[in-house]
Amino acid sequence: MANPPDTIDRIRAFNRFYTRHLGLLDECFLGRKFSLSEIRILYEVSRERATTATALADYLRMDPGYVSRILGTLLKQELLQRQADPQDRRRKQLRITPTGRRQLNALDRLARDNLKQLLAPLTREQQEELERHMKRIHRLLEPEGERSVLIRPLKMGDLGTIINRHALFYSEEYGWNERFEQTVLEVMTSFVSNYDDIRERGWVAEVDGEFAGSVFAVKEDESTARLRALLVERQFWGLGLGRKLIEQCVDFCRRSGYRRITLWTCSDLVQARKLYDKAGFRLTKSWTEEIFGPPVTSETWDLELS
Repeated sequence: MANPPDTIDRIRAFNRFYTRHLGLLDECFLGRKFSLSEIRILYEVSRERATTATALADYLRMDPGYVSRILGTLLKQELLQRQADPQDRRRKQLRITPTGRRQLNALDRLARDNLKQLLAPLTREQQEELERHMKRIHRLLEPEGERSVLIRPLKMGDLGTIINRHALFYSEEYGWNERFEQTVLEVMTSFVSNYDDIRERGWVAEVDGEFAGSVFAVKEDESTARLRALLVERQFWGLGLGRKLIEQCVDFCRRSGYRRITLWTCSDLVQARKLYDKAGFRLTKSWTEEIFGPPVTSETWDLELS
C-alpha cells in the first residue's frame, strides 16, 4: 500500500521534534562521553538479548560495520568483554563487565531524571494520554508484539467513550445514522438512571490501556437479563475480546439468578452473530425494519440459563 506524501512528511517532522526534544542528537548523550548508539549496545548486551556482534546488528537493525566499530571502542574501554561460547569455542560471546554495569546503571539514573523533568509540567491525565499514544504507535508498527488485555468494570468517563465509539464504529462500518447514536445515548442514560447495583453491570475491554470494547448486562425483568452494547474495536479483532466480554456477561447473569438472557442484533453483524452462536444463544425472532438508515433484518437471540 502506497504511503501518502503528507503522512511521510508528518512522520519525519515528528522524528525531528522527538530527537531534538530528548537530546538524542547530542554527541555526548545525557552529558556523558557515550553516544546513544553506544548506550543502546551496552544495554542490549547487559540483557543478553543479543550476545554476538552479528546478533546485535540484526536485532538493532544497524550496519554490521558500524556495530563492529562501536564494539571495538567499548571493548577497549573494558566496558564489554568477549568470551568463548561454551557450545562453540570458535564463536565469541559478548558480556558486560562490572565497570560497564556501573556505567550503565549511572546512565539509567540520568535518563530517568531527564524524563522526570520532561514530564513534570504535564498533569497525571496528560502523562497517561502520552503513554496511551506511545503504546498505540508501538502496536501499529509491531502488531505481533505481546499485548496486555484487561476486562474491567465501568469507571468514570467510560459511558461517554462507549457512546462515541458505538456511533463512529457503526457509522463507518454500516452507514448507520445519528438515530443509532441517539439510541445508544438513551440506553446508557437508562442504565445510569435505573441502575440496579445487584443485578446489572457494565464492562470495558482494554488492550495496553486503550479502550477496546464494551458489554452490559441489564435487567429486563425478574427472570430475564438483556445483553447490550457489545462492541469490539476493529483493530482489536482476533484477540478473543468479544468472546471474553460475552462470557463475563453470561457468568454474571448466571450468578445473579437470571434464567435467560436476551439480546437484539441484526443479520449484518456477522462476527457478533458467530460469537452469540458459540456462546449458546439461539435466534428466536427476525423482522425487517428501517431504524438507523439502511434497511436491516433485526433479530432476537436468547440463551436459556436453567
